[in-house]
Amino acid sequence: MMILKYEFCINVGVASLSRQNRSRQLRSEFHPSTEPEKRDLTVKRFALLSVFVLFLFVTVRPAQAWNYAGHRIIAAIAWNQLTPERRTELVQLLKQHPRFEQDFQSRMPQIIKDATPEIQARWLFMRAATWPDIARSFKDADREKYHHGTWHYINQPIYLDDASKNALSTQLSANVATSIKAGDDVLGFNIIQALEYCVAQLKDPRVSQADKAVYFCWVMHLVGDSHQPLHSSALFSRRMFPEGDRGGNDIRIAKSNLHSQWDGLLGNSFKDSEIVSQAVGIERDPANKRLGESAAGDLNYVTWINESHELAREKGYSVEILEAARVSEAESGKFQKLSSLPQSYYRQAGSIAVKRAAQAGWRLAAVLEGVK
Repeated sequence: MMILKYEFCINVGVASLSRQNRSRQLRSEFHPSTEPEKRDLTVKRFALLSVFVLFLFVTVRPAQAWNYAGHRIIAAIAWNQLTPERRTELVQLLKQHPRFEQDFQSRMPQIIKDATPEIQARWLFMRAATWPDIARSFKDADREKYHHGTWHYINQPIYLDDASKNALSTQLSANVATSIKAGDDVLGFNIIQALEYCVAQLKDPRVSQADKAVYFCWVMHLVGDSHQPLHSSALFSRRMFPEGDRGGNDIRIAKSNLHSQWDGLLGNSFKDSEIVSQAVGIERDPANKRLGESAAGDLNYVTWINESHELAREKGYSVEILEAARVSEAESGKFQKLSSLPQSYYRQAGSIAVKRAAQAGWRLAAVLEGVK
């Protein structure tokens, strides 16, 4: 197996899994109700901070913006920017969550229960960022109440060619609205609308603390989602993707897909200590710190999505992917799976992911400081 050292992994811990645990993780992905903390994963730190790329990018996982590790890394960065007083306020709010006992308290690992109150509070805060993905596995009424699939993304179009643009641009069914208008269906909101809505609910004194705790989790999650480039865009073509490629989910690469590969760019660790270490490594890098501090000055959700859309268009859908799409469009009208992408693609994508995590972390802290 080829090992590729990521240039962006300086001061950032990266983990790999044994062959036995890889197969165990693959099996567990088909049971979304299985909690990450309960998976028996053996983790080995690399002194050279390298990563097994073939594992990272071919593991089959459900499509979701960033993975468990990615959302928690962003939350950990935000936690470190918040004042102690604001941290306490937000964790106290989270404890009003209607599912706090079953989704938070009972899922806390023993090693965290035995730790200090501050470490426990940080764990709860980071878990809040993953809760909207946990809600995907709810059943019946709880799933209907708490899971909102369209809130996670917006399918701003990237057209395969001019012919596709001419044919589809006037008849897109995708919700690409950048604001909320009277009569809009909350359940059909895209990520921009959902962010606007959830932040407004947090500010509204008429909203109960229990409901605010739910919206708090959504804000935590959606700020992260909005910085994952493939949650901003979809590739459209006349034959293959008249409704879009679902943010790269329909671009098959080896045993995975483009969307899932981007989800995993920040790693796959489930250990709290490694998540925190990786977050600290990102924010201590002077360039990332400057980038994050600058980003915190722009809290316009449309700007965030436009940044992600530009990255998806210029970097996510690479020359290799678009060429494969054009061939598939002309020949069969069905995307023909790619066996791999160049290592240079993953190096660049990994660098982008770290930068977006820094921006998301600082922006999340700024948003949470502003909804008092």
